[in-house]
Amino acid sequence: MNLDGNVTHKVKRSLELKPEIIKLENKKRSGRGINSPLVIFYGLILFILLGTLLLFLPISSKENQSISLVDSFFVATSAVTVTGLTPFQSEDAWNQFGLTIIMILSFIGGIGFMMGAGFIIYIFFGKRLNLEQKILINESLSDSTPSKIAPGSSIKLVLNIFLMSVIFQIIGFISFLFFWDQKIVGNDYGIVFNALFHSISAFNGAGFDILLDNHGGSVGVISYDSAILNITMVLIVLGSIGYPFILELFANAKLFIQSKYKDIFFTLNFKVIIFGTTIIMILGALQFLFSEWTNLATIGNVSIKEKIIHSIFHSITRTAGFSLLDYNSIHNSTSITTIALMFIGGSSLSVAGGIKVGTLSIITVSLISTIIGKEEVVLFKRTVNRDIIRRSLIIFIFSIIIIIFSFMVISSFEPDTIFRELLFECVSAFGNVGLTTGITGSLNESSKILISFLMIVGRFGPMLLALMFVGRRSMSKAKPAYEIVRIG
Repeated sequence: MNLDGNVTHKVKRSLELKPEIIKLENKKRSGRGINSPLVIFYGLILFILLGTLLLFLPISSKENQSISLVDSFFVATSAVTVTGLTPFQSEDAWNQFGLTIIMILSFIGGIGFMMGAGFIIYIFFGKRLNLEQKILINESLSDSTPSKIAPGSSIKLVLNIFLMSVIFQIIGFISFLFFWDQKIVGNDYGIVFNALFHSISAFNGAGFDILLDNHGGSVGVISYDSAILNITMVLIVLGSIGYPFILELFANAKLFIQSKYKDIFFTLNFKVIIFGTTIIMILGALQFLFSEWTNLATIGNVSIKEKIIHSIFHSITRTAGFSLLDYNSIHNSTSITTIALMFIGGSSLSVAGGIKVGTLSIITVSLISTIIGKEEVVLFKRTVNRDIIRRSLIIFIFSIIIIIFSFMVISSFEPDTIFRELLFECVSAFGNVGLTTGITGSLNESSKILISFLMIVGRFGPMLLALMFVGRRSMSKAKPAYEIVRIG
């Protein structure tokens, strides 16, 4: 009995301790729903469709003005993507209600739907975000890995971004009120509405204006008012330089005031932005100054001081789309430089479009490192992660392909339009800039629809690409054999 009992007990225990194989399935991030990076795109489409409907209604346009559905879609897309391209003068087509819709859409688009979505979910809906949703927001707000940043801090950052954006635009609005007068405004909407509209448009890089101008540019009427011009440039720079940059600047300034000099620390991202942005602005301004110095159609007949101001404004407005002159009159060299500036755009996590200053900086340094034979890419004494380099190259190549493809298609739609003007329009749309040589209104409906989608892709394509490649590294057990492919 005891022997049988012991044997039975051991058999039972061995069965209980027998290892059990559990299969774990890889959980793939859904391409749909709130946990997907595509939530940005869903929200974008929602705002564009709503804006299109409101702008298409007769209550949005002036009397005797018939705005087509395609034009309404074009302007709504331009506002949400903070591009600023429009097929007609805004003050001629829209009444105050319509302009208010454009202003609101520009504000929403400038905040960025990722920040707006996080804010709406967290505040208005009262819904607690799960870990995956927090990581999603975190990935869009930082180049660091999600494990290095507490997920809860992302929500706080979203709120700080929203509040900072509102504060800057309020300051711009008040500043405009002090210096603006009815002679500059030139319309019937009043100084208060004009100041608010242009503060939002400038900070968010929308480029929409409602000033009556006879100088060829969109805001050429303010070119002789240094105060208004300076306020506009400051707002554009603040919007395009990026929220993390401003937050880091304020944090270090606070430490400096408190005499905590040892705690002052600037991240690699901060150094890249300030160095890259400064170099691009200086080179852009110098090229415009020297190329257009004797061009009577642009700055050839103004004083040296005004030449310099126009050149600086031209370099800064590469992300906003305001213009002091007619871009159809600039020299070919200036046109090429402007196209390059619009393609680059501003900084990451800012209202600016383009491939971003950081992307160009990484690619440039990587190219130099390869040429001189360095294995690691070092920037400001910091080694750049290879994944960041790959993502930068993907964004760059993707952007080039999209622009070339769109340009070829639109060229078939517009066979009589000059090559340079079409390329300028395509890059302006993709970079969400809004500068134009004046052909927007003459485009046919097919071209306008394609330009609209180009604005959407330009606004969210590079960011979505960056998000979708986060954490998606293929771990292969066996690697195929290497073989050399001849190049060059």
